[in-house]
Amino acid sequence: MAELDCWHVGRAPEGAGRNTGVVALAAGERAQDGPVVPLFDALDGVARRAPRVEITLPVYRGKALVRLLGWLAVHRLAEPGAEISWWMTKRQGPASIQRMLAESGWRLEKERGGGGLVRLRGTGPEDAEDEGAPVPRSFAARVGARELTFSADYGVFSPERVDDGTDLLLQVALDGPPVSRLADIGVGYGALAVGLVANGVAGSAVGTDVDAIALWLARENARRAGVELTPLLSAEPADAEPTPLTVCNVPTHLDADETRAFMASLVARGRAGRLLAVVHASLERRYAAHLAPLGALRTHPGPSHVVFETAR
Repeated sequence: MAELDCWHVGRAPEGAGRNTGVVALAAGERAQDGPVVPLFDALDGVARRAPRVEITLPVYRGKALVRLLGWLAVHRLAEPGAEISWWMTKRQGPASIQRMLAESGWRLEKERGGGGLVRLRGTGPEDAEDEGAPVPRSFAARVGARELTFSADYGVFSPERVDDGTDLLLQVALDGPPVSRLADIGVGYGALAVGLVANGVAGSAVGTDVDAIALWLARENARRAGVELTPLLSAEPADAEPTPLTVCNVPTHLDADETRAFMASLVARGRAGRLLAVVHASLERRYAAHLAPLGALRTHPGPSHVVFETAR
């Protein structure tokens, strides 16, 4: 097997060179010439380590993610003594991140990078014992007949409780007939998929999301609950195999073109099987129009949200 020159955590920049691998934190991140491994798989280990690791620290994730990515670099991606670089903006607090890493034994020098970025370059802690990935924040919730614990951290949606839309969709789905497998489109940290499989609504689930960090949390939550969940890093609902049930807490922050494409893909899934989709009640008419090709829809109104259900 050929050696690997470098792992990039996040998208590899243009001109990064050949034989560069990417640990994808988001859908669409690709290497020019080398393996692409989603974060949730890289945390289990990669086939080849590299003499260099480049980490582009994502914004709006909080400094807790630094510890997770640092553990990933040292214990999963880097050869012993490898050069490891952290790239970030000035607003992300390079000095405070440098101090935080130094407390864990990192030796890093700060440099000015291109494009307004700051680079921290050096090596990770020597002979650091692998005690496993840092433990993310979590909360407990009652879902149907199960008391479940959900890890929810690093900037994911609704990190302290099951949000109102998901809760309403759970109530509707828990009253429905059991199926062999479901698809959760935009799975997040997995409250829907894990909750429904744990309660016997489905035998297993596939969960799609554009965020590999959320997918890692969803997979860990599924493992803790003892349920089967297949994570799929994708922005396209059609990339998940056909299932007799599809659930979706619809992402309403997309632009008009993205919304049309996303909803058309949900319509295609609704033609193949039962679809349950939830939006805020104030958006009911707008999203009902997107789902109109499915024909008559049953609606389940709640205090602040509404669930659409196909008649199938």
